Amino acid sequence: MQQLFLLLLEVVYLFLAFKSGSAIFFIIAIILGGWWLYEVNKEAKKRNEELEIETIEEIEEYPHTRYILSPDYLQALMIDENSDTFRILTREDLDSEFEPREYGFHELYEVAIVEDGKNVALTSKGGVHGWSLIDGGAKVDVHVGEAETAEAKSKEVKKLMIKLVVDDLSNPIVEYIFLDNEEAIPKNLDEYKDIFKECNKWYQKVSVIIKRYEHERKEVTINGWT
Repeated sequence: MQQLFLLLLEVVYLFLAFKSGSAIFFIIAIILGGWWLYEVNKEAKKRNEELEIETIEEIEEYPHTRYILSPDYLQALMIDENSDTFRILTREDLDSEFEPREYGFHELYEVAIVEDGKNVALTSKGGVHGWSLIDGGAKVDVHVGEAETAEAKSKEVKKLMIKLVVDDLSNPIVEYIFLDNEEAIPKNLDEYKDIFKECNKWYQKVSVIIKRYEHERKEVTINGWT
């Protein structure tokens, strides 16, 4: 209500400024416009904080030892080391309930970092080199952790995700999106570097899980990772 009142006052003083040519009316209109923007941003920040709290309360209902929540609050990745369970939560919009997909660690077959549709890092059961299910059976030659392959040296990125192949015949591909912009952003921006760093951390976690169950007798742990 206050925001609407301020906006109406701004319109009135702008009208008076153009009608009379008085600078004082124009200055008052600018002050009211700044006040209105401040109130709008404050309300948006408050709503965003409330939404984050509500979303975290929802996903906290699922057992986990670590998780990541997408900036738009529409996806969450979870790892539960107590039950060896990998989980992804998704919803269509902020008013919808999360729909979980759950898989045992042994049901994870491949994981890749994908920039604008191109794999820049890949881990799969049976080795790094080979036939990737993520690429629909295409032959790949991507090294774990090598995020600057020949295909990945573009200087800008619109979309960044990790993509997994899981033991689910009806829906074998899992995608978690870290970045999805209409306009590409430079890879040398600190913002992108931070996003990629978080993406790579989750890629490494899932890679360790895949390798753990490729060689089940070998003791591997991800405890202590944040």
